[in-house]
Parts: sequence; structure tokens; C-alpha cells
Amino acid sequence: MNRRDLLKVVAGGASPMLWSVRSASGQACAAKEGTVRDRFWLFGCPANTDLPYLGQRSLMSPAEGAYYMGIPNLIMVNTGGDEAKYGHWEPPYDQYAIALRPFRRVAWSIVGTTGATTTEERRLGIELAKETPNFVAVMMDDFFTDEKEGKLAVLTLDELREIQEQLKAGGKKLDLFVTLYTSQLDNALGEYLKLIDVVTLWTWKPAELVNLEANLRKLERLAPHTRKMLGCYWVDYNTKGRIPLASMKLQCGTGLRWLRQGRIEGLAFLGNTHEDLGYEAVEWTRKWIEQVGNRKV
Repeated sequence: MNRRDLLKVVAGGASPMLWSVRSASGQACAAKEGTVRDRFWLFGCPANTDLPYLGQRSLMSPAEGAYYMGIPNLIMVNTGGDEAKYGHWEPPYDQYAIALRPFRRVAWSIVGTTGATTTEERRLGIELAKETPNFVAVMMDDFFTDEKEGKLAVLTLDELREIQEQLKAGGKKLDLFVTLYTSQLDNALGEYLKLIDVVTLWTWKPAELVNLEANLRKLERLAPHTRKMLGCYWVDYNTKGRIPLASMKLQCGTGLRWLRQGRIEGLAFLGNTHEDLGYEAVEWTRKWIEQVGNRKV
């Protein structure tokens, strides 16, 4: 900011520091457009919120986790259920966004873990994403139920249509991200997925990763026009422990191949609450990102 610009800001009654924060451009974990790294996302939650599942304390925030891995994009997911006892982002949300300003793209939570959401949380989340330059999407985690009929999702189709109208309103169009587990692929979710911009596909059990190809084909048939990402776990929540390294290599290798084939547009890694617990899969992925990140898609 030069002296003339500074005087204009002060004369207008705005804080120069606040002005510079809101207008700052991305610098951290810089990724050139068209590279593999540019397509990586970190799935971030409040620090230490996996303590009830893993039994280990984690201190790493989403921003720290993305820095550590060299990942330029963040999916921010708030907590619900027991997880919220260990960490939860409370409104107003603007202050949380400051630490995220250096990143290339951010998706902010409107439905949190366990499908937790309120009308006010959704309104404030969309408002934050509209007003923050590097926020490009909102995220719905644990959105679909495991029911085969009846209540298939946390919100109704009409409520989802209303959200899409809000995301399209104004001069900035936001994408709508959602979590989908491979165990839900046989559910009648086609009408819901027509209203989703990006599906992140997750395999809950490491042993089922051998079905990655078959499951992506299922999703392609179920939602042919919806953009897709591959979700990659660093832990096995069923055993409360580490994911086999062979499973991690399979996820990353398959995801990179799909990315280059144009079948998916990114890979999402979960998450910051695992990165400082000594898991081998985390360190292997960090080195892998260093090796492949600057390659062209």
C-alpha cells in the first residue's frame, strides 16, 4: 500500500490493518495453476476433535496442517456430537478466516460432522464465504444418512434448492461440496446429487479400497454431471489406528491417475487432527506431495 492509498483508507474511517487483511492475496503453499499440487485439499476440523476416536491429543490447526503438508486449498468442517466438546468454531466466523487468507481456495462448513447444522449456521457460513475473496465453496459433511428410504439426508430437497439459490445470488457464485461414503452409493441419492457441485468420495474401511475403481464408476453413473474429488484418510477410524501404508499408496496413486484422466478434479486429505500423531501414512503423503506436486496435471 502506498502513502496515497493509506491516506484514502484512513480518511474513509477504515483500519489499515483490517483493509490489508481483507484484500490480501494468497501466498502460502503456492501452487501454479495446472499443477497437481493445485488440486490438493486438506480436510480441516478444529484441533484435537478426533481425541474421542483416536485417544491421542492433537494440537495442529487446519492452517498449520495445510502449511505442513504443502497443500494450498482447505475444506473447513465444523464439529457436531461428541467432537464439539473438544473444539468447535463459534460465530461470528470472520476471525477464523484471517488465518486462512494466505490459501488459494477455501470451502467453509455449513453442515458439520455428524450432520450437525442449524439455519443460522448455514446463513452465517454462506455470508462469510460470499464476503471472503478466497472462499469458493461451502461444505456439507455427513450430509447423507444410511437410510435406504425415508430420510435420505440431513436437509430436504427443497432446503437444498434454497441453499443453491443463495449460493448463486449476488456477483459471486459459490460451489456446494458434500461428503459421500462408498457405503451410500446404492442409496437413491440421484435427485440430491443433481443439486451438488462437488462430491468428495470417501472409503471408510481400508480393506475396501480395492473397490475404488468400481465405486467411482458407480458414482459416475449415479451423478454423471457432478464434479468429483477423492477423499483420502490417514487413519482407520474402525480400529482407531493407522492406515496401512499400502492402502495410502493405493489411494494416492489411483487419485493421481484419475486426476490426469479428468475423472476427478482433486484429492482431499483428512486431516489436520492426524498430522502430529506420528502416523507413517502422513509422512509418506507429505513426501509424495513434494515429489508430484509440481508436475502438470
